[in-house]
Amino acid sequence: MADEPTTKNPLPADESELIRAVQAGDLTSFEPLIDVHLDHLRAFIALRLPKPHLINEIAHEAFIFAFNNIEKFEAGGNFRAWIRAIAHNLVRAELQRFARQQQNQLNYARHQMLEADLVTTPTSAKEVSPAIDHLQDCMAALSDEHQELVQLRYTEEVPIESIAQKFQRTQTNIWQMLFRIRKQLKQCVEGKMKA
Repeated sequence: MADEPTTKNPLPADESELIRAVQAGDLTSFEPLIDVHLDHLRAFIALRLPKPHLINEIAHEAFIFAFNNIEKFEAGGNFRAWIRAIAHNLVRAELQRFARQQQNQLNYARHQMLEADLVTTPTSAKEVSPAIDHLQDCMAALSDEHQELVQLRYTEEVPIESIAQKFQRTQTNIWQMLFRIRKQLKQCVEGKMKA
């Protein structure tokens, strides 16, 4: 995290005194610093991470880090820039965590699709022809959006990333939709095969 404060826009004398007091062990002097900078810090975080439940959490973590590392701050420096640098690093860490989580969900959805492929593969040539006829009937019963989704992914082999952009959804959401559609089609085809 940021250890070196910038010297632009130094603190007013009273804020410098508050920081020196905190550095000397007066814990109550940190609260006025929070009061002065909290709204600005929350706005700074909100512009970078528009998740209401995370704005306060990250602001809180930034102030905790600043308090625990106040001895590294040079009194008279730019406290606002320092606390913003801390928040920036916390926001970056949160975005990286979110990206990893999204990738894990995407990998899970792909795994589910692969398993569904293995389960629905016909075992003999006799089963293929009627299954294709039934599949066409079941496809016709899908909504236009679902038909387009299946067409894009399995006929035109459009990458998931492009489909997600076209439908203005996340990649994970597209994988989940495809999984549900495939499950629906499988049940429909199996029902028609039994009949």
